[in-house]
Amino acid sequence: MTSYILKHKPQSFSLSNIKGLSSPITILYGGKTGNSAFIAEQMRLQFQTHELQPSVYNMSEYDVNNLENEKYLFIVVSTRGEGDPPGPAQQFYKYLFGSEVSKLPNLNYSVCALGDSSYQNFCQAGKDIDMKLKALGAKPYTDLVTCDLAFNSKAETWASNLINKFQSRKNGDVLALKFGANSVGPTFTVKVKDKYRITGDKSSCEIHHLILQTDHPDFTYQAGDSVSVKAKNPYSLVVKIMIKLNYSPDTIVVYKNKKKSIEELLAVKLELTKLSEDVLRAYQLVSTDENLKRLLEDEEKLHAYLKQADVYDMICDYPYAIDATSLSQVLTKVQRREYSISSSIKSTPNEVHLTVKQFNYSAFDRDRIGACSSYINKGLQAGSELKIQIIPNDEFRLAPVDVPIIMIGAGTGIAPYMSFLKEREAVGATGENWLFFGEKERKCDYLYQNEIERFKSEGVLTRLDLAFSRDQEDKIYVQNRLKENGQLVFNWIEKGAHFYICGSIALGKDVKQNLIELLQDEGKMSVSEALFYLEHLKEESRYHEDLY
Repeated sequence: MTSYILKHKPQSFSLSNIKGLSSPITILYGGKTGNSAFIAEQMRLQFQTHELQPSVYNMSEYDVNNLENEKYLFIVVSTRGEGDPPGPAQQFYKYLFGSEVSKLPNLNYSVCALGDSSYQNFCQAGKDIDMKLKALGAKPYTDLVTCDLAFNSKAETWASNLINKFQSRKNGDVLALKFGANSVGPTFTVKVKDKYRITGDKSSCEIHHLILQTDHPDFTYQAGDSVSVKAKNPYSLVVKIMIKLNYSPDTIVVYKNKKKSIEELLAVKLELTKLSEDVLRAYQLVSTDENLKRLLEDEEKLHAYLKQADVYDMICDYPYAIDATSLSQVLTKVQRREYSISSSIKSTPNEVHLTVKQFNYSAFDRDRIGACSSYINKGLQAGSELKIQIIPNDEFRLAPVDVPIIMIGAGTGIAPYMSFLKEREAVGATGENWLFFGEKERKCDYLYQNEIERFKSEGVLTRLDLAFSRDQEDKIYVQNRLKENGQLVFNWIEKGAHFYICGSIALGKDVKQNLIELLQDEGKMSVSEALFYLEHLKEESRYHEDLY
């Protein structure tokens, strides 16, 4: 991630590095997508402009033994899944909550936590770190800040408050920092070479395989990486919102200093299919709706609402005649969606393949469709152009060519494993490959059946275990197959295999629990020993999760 974000090597503190003040500042960041690194880098650039030279470190590269010597520590950290720290932050997190950590009475700290308010444990990793540092005697320099998906404004305010306090700025002299454009890497324009459905007509899931082609000389990626795509909102939803609010399509508003029609903003600029706590709070401030205020005060009900509601629900459930300009200021910009890559650049140069599930669901007596999945599956055809960014995933890297791997996935969680297998076939890897794959019905949900069975017949796949949950009365999942093969799985791990899980957060929890029980049964371990063994796998970078 740092290859795109941090252009300068982090500097250790010395008096010569501080131009105006002698107090050292250290900024730590930890995350997967690059947002935490972006904030840290923007802080470094902005602080330098005002005669400060902070040391900036990825949490995975920070020497935790220096913690007790720090004076000012500013942390930017995201949360993974349902409250866990991301991979780069795990070493720091483990030390902080371990038995060897010292009291930190001389430390001044502040935490900027990044997250997604549709998850129940919103920003939990940052909250945990803030709580633990306080318990160790460190002094909060400014209060914890929690940022939703649209994080820029809150992060800018947080950084501004830090520098204003550090330099004792008063009244009209205070700074209001503004970050630059956030990009995790270059944007490539690719062309749709082919697109076809890979689930049967009778399947309850519509999943497409997408082949994108580019001739850009700098286009590259690694197995395990993802692609981000900017969504376009379903036009049916745009129309419903405009009708509900009585907007004319040619209504013009000023958005980011440019004149735009409200129709264009709703179609391609503003997030409509997902709600965040920040959006609800901004809308409540404008509408002063008391029912919405009560919802925002009830954490459990708020989480349940955010999990299913969209902007149309918000304006229907909490009606208010909000004008188009105000709505454009309340809503956040449309978020990019990520899809795991299912190809290998070594086997298909200048191409990247995606596995895209059509996201359809019903909530509050209304059918909904996903913004990006509909844009890709319904809107794009062969020859269409698409702008994408490559999202590196250093936590989900393919093991060395001579090392065995165990891959566990369900549904579109198969995507990175297709990338792994194609890569290993292309380079002639000698390490054994074992795939556990699960879906609903074999006859219509066996994704990439022909390719997977070819990999098996030609020896690329050493072992293949399938679990189709609805093909028999008693449902069978990949977790069951894992348990059935417990002794052999343990033997593979003992001889150095890397263990991969890709799929839903619920799948990740179940597989992890099954693995712990497997270690107890087959390794003759106690619960604590099994947990220690699993932690050791993580420390050796042999246990990998890509969950959503």
